[in-house]
Amino acid sequence: MWSRTLLELLFLPPAGPLLLLGLGLLLLLLQRRRIGGTLAVVGFGLAYAGSIPAVVYPLASLWESHNPPLRTIPKDVQAIVVIGGGSRPAPAYGNGDAVTLLTLQRVRYAAYLARRGGLPVLVSGGRDWFGEHDSEAQLMARVLSDEFGLQARWEDTRSRSTWGNAHESAHILLPLGIRHILLVTQAWHMPRALWAFRQAGMSPVPAPVGFINRSWAQRGALGWVPQTRAVTMMAEIAHEVVGLWWYRLRAWRAGG
Repeated sequence: MWSRTLLELLFLPPAGPLLLLGLGLLLLLLQRRRIGGTLAVVGFGLAYAGSIPAVVYPLASLWESHNPPLRTIPKDVQAIVVIGGGSRPAPAYGNGDAVTLLTLQRVRYAAYLARRGGLPVLVSGGRDWFGEHDSEAQLMARVLSDEFGLQARWEDTRSRSTWGNAHESAHILLPLGIRHILLVTQAWHMPRALWAFRQAGMSPVPAPVGFINRSWAQRGALGWVPQTRAVTMMAEIAHEVVGLWWYRLRAWRAGG
């Protein structure tokens, strides 16, 4: 896990293009002008393109367009599965952890769908790699209960990845005869999550939340100015694209 995370940090945006730029500049100093200049220009171009809303937001919208917002709940859906999006220390609430804003957004939408469709909810997410006291599933169940007045029917407290979310949820639901689910996660995370759940034997209906919207500061001429939000979004999309292809490669190598 740590080795994969390190590789992502080194080669995906924003570090990857900057390292390419740095390597190009180093080669220029060593008088390797042709290859050094090429790497420097490519690295700078990728770093700039990956930091401006004019490029990043259309790419993100294209990625999200594969799974539009849910309009109606299919009649054959049997349950809702909401995937955790992280937890963080929350000193404002005492010494414990709290869900991140991403997770809260997903839980809120799951509660909305549960009331609308009268469906039971499975919350999925274990502890991360940093010694959290409570699992994401426990924290999400607490938010559902305390803030939305709903009880989670099932808790997957073991998974540590999207692949784990899918297979642990299937381990809970399939023996109960539950295969058709609403899958709740961020719109940019949905393609990889859908693929993982289908590989686990589930029949998920996408219920994405948190679609990309540009603010006034990300339009017009300002869209060509590097912005931290665009850098973060580019990193998320790159992670999802590479992650989906990694899952497919792993399934292919396993004969699936």
